[in-house]
Amino acid sequence: MDKKKNLHLFSQCSAVVCDLDGTLYLDGVPFSDSAPFLNAVLASGRRLFYFTNNTSRSRSSYLDRLAQFGFPAADDMLITAADCTFHYLQQQHLCPEIYLIGNSDLQKDFHNHGFRCLARSQWDQGNPPRALVLGFDTELDYEKIRTGYELLMQDLPYIATHADLLCPMNHGAFIPDAGCFIELFAAASGRRPLVMGKPSRFAAHTISDRAQTCNERIAFIGDRLYTDIRMAEQFNMVGVLVLSGETDERMAADSPDQAKIVVNGIGDLMDALG
Repeated sequence: MDKKKNLHLFSQCSAVVCDLDGTLYLDGVPFSDSAPFLNAVLASGRRLFYFTNNTSRSRSSYLDRLAQFGFPAADDMLITAADCTFHYLQQQHLCPEIYLIGNSDLQKDFHNHGFRCLARSQWDQGNPPRALVLGFDTELDYEKIRTGYELLMQDLPYIATHADLLCPMNHGAFIPDAGCFIELFAAASGRRPLVMGKPSRFAAHTISDRAQTCNERIAFIGDRLYTDIRMAEQFNMVGVLVLSGETDERMAADSPDQAKIVVNGIGDLMDALG
């Protein structure tokens, strides 16, 4: 597969948005070309952003990790599925009280944005949550599953930060992500959430607002067909698929989600920066 012939489309972009896991690093190990590429993006005069659906880490831990890798790491460069979720809940007045199925890092981020993540005992005392929010909960236990199910059966507004099924690790391994939890609750309750992260319109609009340019001049670089590339294609961005994470060449060829550009890794884009 050779879609490098479309690299001129990347060259014409004024903003570059990079996925993290599987695109710039894998299981906490950065690819050797990532830091040189990211610094070259900024040196070329383009705007640089990161977008991750992974809500198992706090915003501060992501920024710390980017800095440790030698990546440019200004706060306004980072966009997460949690950011999209905060904005939607506030816009819909589904705050400040929520029930969050998420780990302590995600709870910290919600708290920092003015939300109260209620414990079961708090709404038993007459203070019910306004929404159920499902994230990538690496601390998921049966009590959270049971409580989430009971809230779903009460028809509470139901929001998921993202719907990725798997989170890539090193050496080709994966671990279950929030999409697996969505399927668990769907099997029990028959309900599915409104999803905030890639490839949703909420994620695309957040990127457009941050980049302050038309979508046609935004390059989105990612390793997942059904999130990164689907969003890029649906919202007229220049989708760049890297084969360094979840997707291999055969999967890319067989998928209905077709990227405008396909490269083996992030370093293959260096020359197109001009």
